[in-house]
Amino acid sequence: MRSVALIVALLTVAAGIAAPVAAGGPSVAGTSGSETVTALDDTTVVAQQSTLERSPQTDIFIELHGDQSASWRVEMRYELESENETAAFEEFAQEYEAGSADVGLDAALFERVSDTAESQTGRTMAIENATTRAYIENQTGVVALTFTWTNFLERTDNGVRLGDAFAAGGGQTWLTSLGENQNLTIQTPPGYAVSSTNLPLEDNAIVIEGPRTFESTDELTVSYVSTGGPSAGIPWGVLVGLAVVVTLSGAAVVYVRRQSKDGIESAPASDNATSSDELSSEPEPAAASDPEPTEEPIGPIESSEAGVDLDLLSDEERVELLLEQNGGRMKQANIVKETGWSDAKVSQLLSSMADENRVEKLRLGRENLISLPDEVEDDT
Repeated sequence: MRSVALIVALLTVAAGIAAPVAAGGPSVAGTSGSETVTALDDTTVVAQQSTLERSPQTDIFIELHGDQSASWRVEMRYELESENETAAFEEFAQEYEAGSADVGLDAALFERVSDTAESQTGRTMAIENATTRAYIENQTGVVALTFTWTNFLERTDNGVRLGDAFAAGGGQTWLTSLGENQNLTIQTPPGYAVSSTNLPLEDNAIVIEGPRTFESTDELTVSYVSTGGPSAGIPWGVLVGLAVVVTLSGAAVVYVRRQSKDGIESAPASDNATSSDELSSEPEPAAASDPEPTEEPIGPIESSEAGVDLDLLSDEERVELLLEQNGGRMKQANIVKETGWSDAKVSQLLSSMADENRVEKLRLGRENLISLPDEVEDDT
């Protein structure tokens, strides 16, 4: 009996992630859409009857994939404040992992939800590779459910779209709300970038903190466009242009070195003073030419003294140029303003550059401060 209250609390998370479309439906066994809602009603009613003063912290992580599937992890953390609660949780954890617990997070809940989503979208869906875990970590009881939801995303002409899998019919969604202690994180698929959404975007992921209500699937819609590969956020046209620039630059370097070598070999050997002057002055133009690629873009972003065409620069190079022109530091919002790009594109690009150590990101309140790495290259 000592674990009854705790086990009832475990059902609170189910109420948050699978709230019913219409309460009070008839309790009928079956597989139709309305019967799925009824099954979720029962879970919600049990949760609402709990008299616990505190509720667990719930985090829902959804990692999207280019094959339209989604890897889910629903994790609930419950603070254990007494030996009795710890003992009760340990007892529940053993039963839960053994599959003998009558309550708690399980794949069956999401199988019923996916049946509803399948009927609404017309796509065949399945809940696969479900695993359950329960353990204690730093006086906190953790219950975790992981699984793969196939065909969770909708395929579009330009990429994939999230949203219709949350449909429950009648323009409503089965994910009606997040509680004050519930968070939802949706990770962008590898090789894709966010092209359209009304949801908050942070570090290439949708991050929603409760409390939050959702009245329709439109409020959960996110469109993703393919970037053609792992270098997400960099259009192919820019990559091709960058490849051309690199190739031409390499050829120019080889040509200059050959010309320099020929000039040294053809210099008069009889004039030692002249040869000495040429050799002593040779490092000076070399030092001027070495940093040329980094100094060349400095100036107004529309043009430079060397006449570099900005259309041939990659998005990363344009950001680096903009940072150099502004003392090496800028707010992310100002980068969006200066480039004219969307918030989603800039966030995706800066995350990629940060992973490559091309920029550093510092969180200041609700804003990101972007800066160039504190490195000084020794060209000598």
